[in-house]
Amino acid sequence: MNIKTVSTSLLNFVKNKVHKDSLLRLGFYFLTVTFITLKGIYFLGFILNKSCFNLNFPLGYREANPFLNYYIGFAILFLSFGLLFKGIGKSIYMIIINLLFTFLIIVDLWYFRGFLTVPSALIITQTSNMDNMGGSFLSFASNYDFIFIFDFIILISYIVIFRKNFKKVKSNLVGFLIAFIIPLIYIGYIPFNINILHREVKNDYIFSNYDPTNTTRYFSPIGYHVFDLYNVYKNSKPYELTSDDKKDIEEYYKFKNENLPDNKYKAMFKGSNLLVIQVESLESFVINQKVDGKEITPNLNKLLNNSIYFKNTFEQVNEGTSSDSDLMVNTSMLPLRRGTAFYRYPNTTYHSLPNLLEEKGYETTAIHPDRGSFWNYSSGLKGIGFNNFIDYYSFDNSEVFGAGISDGTYLKQVAPLIKKMKQPFYTFTVTLTSHGPFELPEKYRELGLTGELKDNILGGYFESVHYTDKHIGIFLDTLDKEGLLDNTTVVVVGDHTGVHKYYNDKIEKLSNPEKWWLDNGNHTVPFIIYNKNLKEPLKSDIYGGQIDIMPTILYLMGIDDSKYTNSALGRNLLNTNRSSAVLTDKTIKGTVNNEEKEQLNKVLDISDKLIRSNYFK
Repeated sequence: MNIKTVSTSLLNFVKNKVHKDSLLRLGFYFLTVTFITLKGIYFLGFILNKSCFNLNFPLGYREANPFLNYYIGFAILFLSFGLLFKGIGKSIYMIIINLLFTFLIIVDLWYFRGFLTVPSALIITQTSNMDNMGGSFLSFASNYDFIFIFDFIILISYIVIFRKNFKKVKSNLVGFLIAFIIPLIYIGYIPFNINILHREVKNDYIFSNYDPTNTTRYFSPIGYHVFDLYNVYKNSKPYELTSDDKKDIEEYYKFKNENLPDNKYKAMFKGSNLLVIQVESLESFVINQKVDGKEITPNLNKLLNNSIYFKNTFEQVNEGTSSDSDLMVNTSMLPLRRGTAFYRYPNTTYHSLPNLLEEKGYETTAIHPDRGSFWNYSSGLKGIGFNNFIDYYSFDNSEVFGAGISDGTYLKQVAPLIKKMKQPFYTFTVTLTSHGPFELPEKYRELGLTGELKDNILGGYFESVHYTDKHIGIFLDTLDKEGLLDNTTVVVVGDHTGVHKYYNDKIEKLSNPEKWWLDNGNHTVPFIIYNKNLKEPLKSDIYGGQIDIMPTILYLMGIDDSKYTNSALGRNLLNTNRSSAVLTDKTIKGTVNNEEKEQLNKVLDISDKLIRSNYFK
């Protein structure tokens, strides 16, 4: 064997070795891109499924398929930086990026199961909420979520087996530039033409849709968060209303105000105190119902004998859930499209329920069993007009279960606070015990449920609501004995739906459920206006939403219509010819004509702009 032969053999060996190493590293790179892309498909397979706790991969793939180039593009874009590392550092970087994206997608999924939307970067400003949400947040996990981390077994095994092939690798600047620039141009082409060059581009709708769930479907969870960060930055500046915005606002109020003659309910409770009890996760379907022969809400049922009751009040909360309800009940404004008003705009001016009643000499107080930092309640409720705010730190919190202080402990301490208030007063308070996952201590379970219902989360919900109902009854009896109910109007509302909204998949596992237990698609909360002096109760079937609560109350309290008809987005349910409501996803409930449909489709965005621009200042 001569030197030439040896040299040729050695050169061929090196070439084969380099070729093999390059192929193995390239294989790892494309495996990582594939797994990250698949996780976006898995995510859709969960959230678009009827039960978002179960994976429907064909559904996820079908919905993601038209946009897979974006899924792949975002994955390649972020992984491209790994090409700047040397040796094993390239693979470690890709593992870390994959791990971060996996964590982000799982958080998105759990958040979606809890709030039926994907989270914005704005939740970084809301970390205080996690103090109360640990148990319920973990209840949104599913055994199927393991699929998101299965790929790490493959990828780590790949590195271990071929670790020698990953060691002597130089950084690849040219490869990085190619892998970074090409997907950046592809992803950025349409938004660059829309936002910078102001051109009309085919398929620009996927970049302008305000629904974060759709944005996630188009771009994957990774792409959604990239655009969300941009939108958070863009929206951090005060919003300036355009001429078109002002025209839309004017047209909406002109449409909404029906200008009907007054009826017998006008000023029916003028001069009375007002007490609003906002009940956690209270749904309309439990009112006047029995389970195993026992009434679930006997005390609320009793109130109906002297009440005006709207059973078809649709929930309209968005990301802020309970805090969104606080906002709507007191301002008749819809929640923000992204984030929460109490966090983002706590000092916005409103023609609110507390402000309008204060003008009539009312003392206004918000009482919360939560900490004031939770959902920024302290600043938010003071911002909408309450003169006084009392929170968790003012109460004996020796008995805590579920989401906070037990309703029994809490309401017992609220009664003497109300007794001391100067009259007339407006007091707004909430309950917590009927918060998911409805794990009421055994000693407080009084319905005596049996069989599979006892062990199902629906049974836990019935027990929790029954417990809260009991203590609302005791609370009102205490106030009545003090003579406070002789001149007090009590409003009971649900803040949002609960068991059907978050845990419907568990209800569907019941082998022989009663028909009324099942989700009928109408997510409604009770709206009860009780006054012990009311002799002619009313049970209304009219369709309304949570933004209709404030104008309805103000009508009964005798507040001049001109004070709120051109600021409240809702309508007075006691004096209207319409029966409809728009939900936070723009679904319209009720029978509507073309004009009403057009206006209801706009009102979510109108409310958003009114709050962000501080329109009523």
